[in-house]
Amino acid sequence: MRIRDWIRLAPIFLTCLTKLPISHLWYLAGKLRNENPHHHNGRIYVNTFFPPYPSHAFERFLDAVIKRKRVPYSTYFAVTHDCPFNCDHCSCGSRQAGGPEKEQALDVIAQIKSLGACTIGFTGGEPLLRTDIAELVEFARRDLATIVFTSGHGLDGTMAQRLAKAGLDCLMIGVESSQRREHDRIRRVEGSYDQTIRAIKTSLDAGLYTAISTVAMGDKIAAGEIEKLAELAAEYGVHEFRVLEPVPTGRFQGRTDQILTAEESQVLADFHKTWNRTASGPAVTAFSYLESDEMFGCGAGFHHLFIDGAGNVSPCDLTPLSFGNVFIQPLSDIWNKMAQWFDLPRCGCLMKQLCPDLYASPQALPNLPLAEDRSIMLAQKCTRSDQLPGIYRNLFKGRK
Repeated sequence: MRIRDWIRLAPIFLTCLTKLPISHLWYLAGKLRNENPHHHNGRIYVNTFFPPYPSHAFERFLDAVIKRKRVPYSTYFAVTHDCPFNCDHCSCGSRQAGGPEKEQALDVIAQIKSLGACTIGFTGGEPLLRTDIAELVEFARRDLATIVFTSGHGLDGTMAQRLAKAGLDCLMIGVESSQRREHDRIRRVEGSYDQTIRAIKTSLDAGLYTAISTVAMGDKIAAGEIEKLAELAAEYGVHEFRVLEPVPTGRFQGRTDQILTAEESQVLADFHKTWNRTASGPAVTAFSYLESDEMFGCGAGFHHLFIDGAGNVSPCDLTPLSFGNVFIQPLSDIWNKMAQWFDLPRCGCLMKQLCPDLYASPQALPNLPLAEDRSIMLAQKCTRSDQLPGIYRNLFKGRK
């Protein structure tokens, strides 16, 4: 991280000096060396794991940290199930179809705000299929950092300008491969690569903080595709490159053979650190590193929440569990109920822990998510170890 970034972030550390353990701040400062913040429209983005600073969303985030609150820092909301593509790894695939009406969606966003959330991710399906997506962003941005996760489908100059005017904080565009033919093969639509590249350019032209994301399959890692995508992002001037691990859920349910080995996950974590220390090109945000035991671990149900298009509430977008429906029950009631199983962050991915019980039978699961009774049964079996992820060890010292 550059000296100017330390200077810009110094007020945050000064605010926390008397409110958080010095050992926690020292640990966090050490880890910030592995980041490559970007300055955009007068604010600093460490990465989209956090709200941009300064912003009201960041103030909410800092307040929750100082008070050690159980808050869904990031809440993803699938505002539609529809999508023009058919990717195998889609986490939305096999989920119950649905999409809230505008007033219903606005009510859910208001409830998300009331929980103290800091970031909302609009996902799907393809959220740009909604003609009112900019209105949802504008309503959310008064308190929350806003991200739209898109394939790039339907993004033209008019839509990009509408999103910019609405105050969108990040447009995250999925890219399957740096190679046109491979990208189109995965999307199962010819011409989808060219559409994605146009979307990246259109987003940047509109002045949006623009990120790309990819699911890092083992064969992608072996072929050096992650480095190629980072270079592609740098070529176009993209601000951030988010790297996700494949998870056997949604249309990928049962595919435990696609879970990365510990060595493959470490390759991605090391790439996050080494690329960001060059302080050029996009900020790399590899969840293999950020959600590792040395960092934030798994915050499913504790610092993360997912609501699908049918209103089902899950600990995260990759866990096919449901603990209630926001169209039937208040979100606060569901969130508070979940506290008995998700009272602290955990080491290790919750979904990976669930896999042996979920896929004990060779038969495919029914439409996801699972019913609440089975979700509770599985949550009870997924006990959390006494060890906390590194970021929380000093922050939550003494908590059981």
